[in-house]
Amino acid sequence: MSLKLGLRLSGPRRPRAVELSLAGHQPGGGSLYRFSGRGKADLAAWWAAVDRLPTAPPAARPPASGRAVHRLAKARLTLTPRPAEDGSWRITVALSVRGRWLLRPVGAMVLFFARGPLERGLREAAESAAAEWNTALAELTPLHGEALRAEIADALVNPDGPKAL
Repeated sequence: MSLKLGLRLSGPRRPRAVELSLAGHQPGGGSLYRFSGRGKADLAAWWAAVDRLPTAPPAARPPASGRAVHRLAKARLTLTPRPAEDGSWRITVALSVRGRWLLRPVGAMVLFFARGPLERGLREAAESAAAEWNTALAELTPLHGEALRAEIADALVNPDGPKAL
């Protein structure tokens, strides 16, 4: 499998936005083995959404979104944060997958029978990612300002280092 990954920060010292692109293919595998995806996060909109009152309506536009394209399907993902009453965040994750061609009726039948296990699996994956994020964030809590930015920049440049995020 050959992968091409791109990451773009709008400003490495104080990023306002993050863009991610991904393309992959299996050499000699034909069009069924190709996929691509793009994602972006408006960090200013993210922090504005987190700073809202818990009773305020959610932001009109999700601050983080992504798309993936394959010959047989397209997927769209959005993330919208909201503050909770207890001071934590709640992140609404919306995933839509749209099949193409013959995959639509087959996918509808599969989802009819497998919706519950799929939802549980996605929920468990999201909760696991949140737990890992909270663990990584707890290590950075004593840091702030320039020290925090330096630690994050070092983790992005050297992911195999001792304090990789």
